[in-house]
Amino acid sequence: MMLGTEGGEGFVVKVRGLPWSCSADEVQRFFSDCKIQNGAQGIRFIYTREGRPSGEAFVELESEDEVKLALKKDRETMGHRYVEVFKSNNVEMDWVLKHTGPNSPDTANDGFVRL
Repeated sequence: MMLGTEGGEGFVVKVRGLPWSCSADEVQRFFSDCKIQNGAQGIRFIYTREGRPSGEAFVELESEDEVKLALKKDRETMGHRYVEVFKSNNVEMDWVLKHTGPNSPDTANDGFVRL
């Protein structure tokens, strides 16, 4: 049973080791045997405080079976990099996406002026 994105578990994997230039289309091709919820919109890239890609992303899938298929892709390669795939959930995804990137609350209060 999938719960809503607000506080629900959902069917989510976290991907680490992506090439920084990686696009949503490339992630879709990597997970071509998995059903990604809402296609490219189900791929949520994580960015650094400077707004650069971190090489990590969350992928929202349609079912627990799709999560199991995605986890089988762990340590497969994309280009010259091997990609790690971990089980995650909506709570972790929402927290990470809210607290990373150039406009995150943590960045706004870090005591530095970015020019």
